[in-house]
Amino acid sequence: MDGTPKKAAEATKAPKASRQVMTAYRLEDGHVIYLAADGSWSEWIEEARIATTKEEADALTAAAKVATDANQIFETYLIDVTTEGRTWPVTMREVMRAQGPTIHPHFGKQAERGERVSAVANAAAGKRTERGERRENREG
Repeated sequence: MDGTPKKAAEATKAPKASRQVMTAYRLEDGHVIYLAADGSWSEWIEEARIATTKEEADALTAAAKVATDANQIFETYLIDVTTEGRTWPVTMREVMRAQGPTIHPHFGKQAERGERVSAVANAAAGKRTERGERRENREG
């Protein structure tokens, strides 16, 4: 050992790259919500603004403080997410919060998420088709 305390050595290491979103509970009804990219609060984690730097995370924290002080939300904190395929929590606790009440997947918020994912996929497929058709029309 070089004589330096372990904590001091860990503090000098570069932090690992992470992606975080701000989560809270809505005071009105207690629903789990996320700070969205447009500054509003959404029940859908897929719409959350993602922080990749300390400065961005601090901005999310500041926005959450404003909403907390206005008595709109409570119990705010940052959570780690992955963005491989879609924005989704890393920990099981946060996955359960994002999914909504643990009921049958054909009912409640879980069913709504399936409908939203299908609508987004269909819209994306439609855009690809439109682009392809436009390209064909230009060439033909």
